[in-house]
Amino acid sequence: MITIPAGLGLSVLSGPITQLLGYNEITGKILILLGLGAIFAATDTPINSMLQAVGRVDLPIKLLSVGLIIKVVLNYFLVGIPEINVMGAGIGTLVCYLFLTVFGLVLLCRETKVKLNWVGLFVKPFLAGGVCVLSAYLVQKFAAMVVSVSIATIFALFVAVAVYGVCMLWMRALKKAIFLCYPRDKKIAKILEKHGWIR
Repeated sequence: MITIPAGLGLSVLSGPITQLLGYNEITGKILILLGLGAIFAATDTPINSMLQAVGRVDLPIKLLSVGLIIKVVLNYFLVGIPEINVMGAGIGTLVCYLFLTVFGLVLLCRETKVKLNWVGLFVKPFLAGGVCVLSAYLVQKFAAMVVSVSIATIFALFVAVAVYGVCMLWMRALKKAIFLCYPRDKKIAKILEKHGWIR
C-alpha cells in the first residue's frame, strides 16, 4: 500500500524530485526505472521473510542467486550500448527485483497452499496509485507556472498522498485489521467501517 504509490510517484515525478534534491538530469532518468524497481524490492523483502518463516530458508538464497545473475548479465550487455548506457543498470535492477518478487510469490503460495487476493493486494493499490500520480503530475505542472518548481513538487506530493488515501477508501481496499494494531486506531476503524470505507 505504501511502496506502490511511492515507487510510481518517484518514476512519474523523477525530474522535479531530482531537481528539488539538487541532482542532474541523468539521475532523474535513472530514477524512473529505480522508482518502479523500489516497488518490487520492498515487496520482495517480506516475501523472503515469510519463506524463511515456513522453513524454506534455501529458496530466498536460490532466487537471489538467479536474480544477481540476471542483473549482472543485463548490466554487462545494456550498459555497453551507447544509446542505453547507464540506464542499463536501472533496467537490470528493475528486472532483477521483478523476477524475485514474482517467483517469490509463486513459491510462497506453493509452500503455504495459500490463495492470494490478487485484486486486493495489487490491482486496487496500482489503480489508486495511478490516479494519485496522475493528479500529482498535473498539479505539479500547473503549480510550477505560479510558484517555484520546488514548492510545486512538494505541494504535488501532499496532494498525491491525499488522493491515494481517498481512492483506497473509495475502493474499499483497506482492511479493518490494519487499524486494530493500535488501541487509538480502533475509533478510526469504527468511523470508517460505519461509512463502509473499510472491509
